[in-house]
Amino acid sequence: MKSLYAFIGCLLLTGIAAAQEKDLTDSVRTVLLQEVTVAAQQRGQQQHLYRYFTANKAATTEDIMARIPELSLVRRGSYGMEPIIRSFNSNQVALLLDGMRIHGACTDKMDPTSIYIEPVNLNSMEVRTNGSSLLVGSSVGGSINMKLAEASCHDEGRFSGSASTGYHSASRAFFSSANFNYATSRFGLRATGTYRNSGAYRDGSGQRVPFSQYEKVNYTLHGKLKLNDGAYLRVDLLADDGWNIGYPALPMDVGYANARIGSVTFVQESGWRGWERAEAKLYANRVKHYMDDTKRPAVPMHMDMPGVSRTSGMYAEAVRSLGVGQKLQLRADASATMLKASMTMYQPGQPDMYMLTWPDNRQVQGGVAAQYQLRIDSATQVQVSGRVDVTDYALTSQGGKDQLAVFGYSGEQMGFVIPALSVQVSRKLFPSLKASFSLGMNGRAPSAGELFGFYLFNQFDGHDYIGNTKLRKEIGQQAELTLSWQQQKWKVQASGYISKVRHYIFGKINPGLSVMTPGARGVKTYENTAQALLAGGEGSVVYQPFSGTQLVSTLKYAHAQDNTGNPLPLIAPLRNISTLRQHFNALWLQAEMELAAAQRRVSVAANERSTGAFSLVHLRAGYQLQQGRVLWQLNAGVENILDAYYREHLDWGNIARPGRNVYMQVSVGF
Repeated sequence: MKSLYAFIGCLLLTGIAAAQEKDLTDSVRTVLLQEVTVAAQQRGQQQHLYRYFTANKAATTEDIMARIPELSLVRRGSYGMEPIIRSFNSNQVALLLDGMRIHGACTDKMDPTSIYIEPVNLNSMEVRTNGSSLLVGSSVGGSINMKLAEASCHDEGRFSGSASTGYHSASRAFFSSANFNYATSRFGLRATGTYRNSGAYRDGSGQRVPFSQYEKVNYTLHGKLKLNDGAYLRVDLLADDGWNIGYPALPMDVGYANARIGSVTFVQESGWRGWERAEAKLYANRVKHYMDDTKRPAVPMHMDMPGVSRTSGMYAEAVRSLGVGQKLQLRADASATMLKASMTMYQPGQPDMYMLTWPDNRQVQGGVAAQYQLRIDSATQVQVSGRVDVTDYALTSQGGKDQLAVFGYSGEQMGFVIPALSVQVSRKLFPSLKASFSLGMNGRAPSAGELFGFYLFNQFDGHDYIGNTKLRKEIGQQAELTLSWQQQKWKVQASGYISKVRHYIFGKINPGLSVMTPGARGVKTYENTAQALLAGGEGSVVYQPFSGTQLVSTLKYAHAQDNTGNPLPLIAPLRNISTLRQHFNALWLQAEMELAAAQRRVSVAANERSTGAFSLVHLRAGYQLQQGRVLWQLNAGVENILDAYYREHLDWGNIARPGRNVYMQVSVGF
């Protein structure tokens, strides 16, 4: 641990990121992505990391997430990577779409909400860490809120849009995307469509990785109607369909994964009875997911695993000025989710065996939150946030109750009350240096899988998992320090954090139970451990020595252990991404280097493997030509130029990442 704290101290002293003076409600790191803006919350800071995030125009939402310092991705295949914040897993993180709760329908976490969203759908992405996320929900790890792009209303040029198409050599992948906009002074309409077809990719050794292919289509329709000068109504409809999705690190693939998402939003932007802004949303969504192994060779017993998730909900939030230097933000939200997943095993010469892996269950959530900001003087700001969440779980079918009765479940409802509080103080120490310190307490209820899961096979450690209806809620306590330094050519920021999670939920071997999955190493039951400790830091630097030249570098490190001092699984090692970009009028060139240290601190209990260090070099270029209202863009590049054979520590199954990849993208906008 001494080396960890020394690293955090160094990080805070050397700094890395950028800052513009704004109120705490606006204190977000902003990554400009041309079509999309990604904002990652950094307490008390505003950071511009510019367009290097989407120099590859065919980048997926997951590609963008992988560049944000606070985020990492758990990879089981080329599709459906699981975003985590500072080593907190997806059960401990709130992943929202435009403030809406969407629950994946896969028991193996193969369908996080982010797979149903394309960059063309998005306006921004907000990543809030630890206690700063409590306005949108209860979690010990933070939140990711992907905000949808809106239709616009204006009188200038009623029709606009763009279209692009491209090719990637490593996976022999084709990509096409388009968006079209129609606008008047009172009405706006926006439609988008995206198609991706990716084959099995080639790794750095020249071998094709089997079952790494996928195909999908995504389409959206957004409408906007101005009601008066300060209010408007939004309607958003989104559909996403994926099929023939391979997962090389798992024993099963996905026949289809689809989502249907709809919402109606009312927004009052100008002052109304003393409120600066108000917003209310009603929404509903449905996710279907179907795992099967019919395309896998030599399977001793075929099985399929369908799942479905249905969620409906609402939220209302408003911001009010209480006087000079004071602001109050209020939010209330509620949602209800119905989940069901099953498995059918087709035994040769015997009757099919059917069981519920997620017995029919319902989760009802409701919460209220408030955030108060006070500017004490020109150099000091204070922000206090609080929330109370109530979550209720219940099984909704007698079959599900009977199935779990063998483990002592009596059929009662389970309720969790989760209070949360955070305090942040931000102060300008010198004209170019600003510091922000925060303390927070938050929590989260167990997930449906942790409560009700029935023989869920985890390929990562080779065990069947069983839920535990007697689990307690996790309680997280966090502290974070951020230093920001800004001058004309330099923007530097560094954050160090430490989190203690009591009643940490973890799978423990239950020797009294027999396995269900052929080949499983044993059975684990979810239990509460005494506590876990997670700590680390992130940083970034933006340097512009002269016009047209920009250097961007990001760094992150994490350390995590349980109450006995043993490492937690899936903790990413020290990682750096550096980019140098040069503009020559209509032409730009960009060179990148990714560095990752070896990870030798692995979880023996989870049967985790260590990973070696690696380095990658990428080269990208772009050219644009303006002809009247039409803008043509050509983007090309080579990723992993040296054809390195490597895998990242959060990749399951010792599956290598893609080798050298040459891509080209042509876009036209009007």
